Amino acid sequence: MLRHLSIKNIAIISSVNIEFDEGFGVLTGETGAGKSIIIDSLNLLKGERVNKDLIRHGETSARVDGIFTLNNDIRKKLSDDFGIDAEDDEILISREITTEGKNTVRINGMPVTASMLKEIGGHFITIHGQHDNTSLLSKKTHIALLDAFIGDDAEKLKEEYLHIHRETEKIEDKIASLSKGEEERLARVDKLRFEITEIDAAHIFAGEDDELESRKKILDNAQKISECSNEALMLLYEGDDRSQSAHDALWDAISHLNKISDLDKNLSEICKNLTDIGYTLKDISAEIRAFGDSANYDENELNDIESRLEEITILKRKYGFTIEDILSHLEKLKSELDEIENSDLNLSKLNDELNLLFEKRKKIADKLTDLRKKHSKSLCEKIAVELADLDMKKVAFSVDITPSDYRLDGADDVEFLICTNVGDTPKPLTKIASGGELSRIMLAIKSVLSGGENADTLVFDEIDTGVSGHAAQSLGEKLYAMSKNAQVICITHLGQIAAMAKNHYLIEKEVENEVTKTKVTLLDTENRIDEIARITGGAAITDTTRKNAEEILTLAEKIKKEI
Repeated sequence: MLRHLSIKNIAIISSVNIEFDEGFGVLTGETGAGKSIIIDSLNLLKGERVNKDLIRHGETSARVDGIFTLNNDIRKKLSDDFGIDAEDDEILISREITTEGKNTVRINGMPVTASMLKEIGGHFITIHGQHDNTSLLSKKTHIALLDAFIGDDAEKLKEEYLHIHRETEKIEDKIASLSKGEEERLARVDKLRFEITEIDAAHIFAGEDDELESRKKILDNAQKISECSNEALMLLYEGDDRSQSAHDALWDAISHLNKISDLDKNLSEICKNLTDIGYTLKDISAEIRAFGDSANYDENELNDIESRLEEITILKRKYGFTIEDILSHLEKLKSELDEIENSDLNLSKLNDELNLLFEKRKKIADKLTDLRKKHSKSLCEKIAVELADLDMKKVAFSVDITPSDYRLDGADDVEFLICTNVGDTPKPLTKIASGGELSRIMLAIKSVLSGGENADTLVFDEIDTGVSGHAAQSLGEKLYAMSKNAQVICITHLGQIAAMAKNHYLIEKEVENEVTKTKVTLLDTENRIDEIARITGGAAITDTTRKNAEEILTLAEKIKKEI
């Protein structure tokens, strides 16, 4: 339940604090005073999208805070699903927006995302506005309203149905892909075979281009390699008339040290290590000789390498940046060719699978249809009771359920019908209902569905459009009755509805220092009489309009005791 609402710098509201109570509360005021701003602020607390144009002119930021008391179910859900624990059964939701587009959301001081707030907000407050009347005229919304009335049983079946429906669509797409025109299929097979043959004929292997490039580099530098290798070999091993080789010098050194190695243990170890180096140097010299011999320039070999590298480059241009890419592409080509060549077999398997899915989908859709038809009778009965309470005893409400193509929510077309005159044929709401009738029908539906709503606070934004007289009185009584089970807050222009409230708030616009501001006041009895007199009698409050307002309030108090 909403206990406190604080609004700062939203539209023409500079700063407003409203203390709400349980039961039925109404907000009234002249057009443009700021009633819609209250709704915009509550929507911010619900996690709706932010429009920075809401920020008061001349300010850089705006903020809305709401304190809610929690029932046991909501408190447990917040703890289990979101890890939010409420102290003293209360929770504070804060949202701040800036002209720079910053959007800060906190719950009990803990930062949360706007999407998380949107998920949480619906558990605290539900807002029903004039747009609900418009949406009620859309046949598309009727199936969702019926399913909401049914509750968990419908949701579970729809989840099961949707899973099967998605699988069915996937198989249908595969079948459509495999069932392309024969000419197109043959053309694709020819293209696949050509590409496979071209790559297979090349006999390439991973790393081949690197090996070829390495060998080409050696052949391109054959003379330099031969010269450097021979010079190194002479210095390390062979020597010449000018100087002794490193190998020979090393062994001469070993020979001299051996003569004294028995004199010291360290010298013996040194001789051993130098001997190992001598043998290693011999092995290295042999490798240098072999490397130098391999670098003999061969023009034919070089031409073959360059030709092979060009062949590989052409394949890379067509099928991938590397040989590994080309080989991976080859596997995909072979897999696709195999699938196409075996398409008849695959099609047969897919069609068998699709038929099984069709059976499963139909079975679940039929269960969903039966469930909707069963509960639609109960919905009609409950709404008939509500309509009777709203001075629409002769209006018959019915639900028309007819077969449709398989869709995401089943295979049903659902439409709400009404009959306003005894003996007439039920017709769609769009063809019969007036604005006032729509408001009452919507409230009747909401009254029936509100038992399945989680929110403790129900807000109605000017749902009394087109309603007057006895119908307005009935509407007020229905809102009051709903407030027995939930907190109800209503923005209204009708005195009969305002009189039924437990708490009456006046929204006024005033100019202070040439700045327009909005203020909200909880009315006492005398001021409440004046406001109802203004609503019912016009701007000029007279003794007659005040007396009429007193009578309306007195009658309302009597009716409330009977409800």
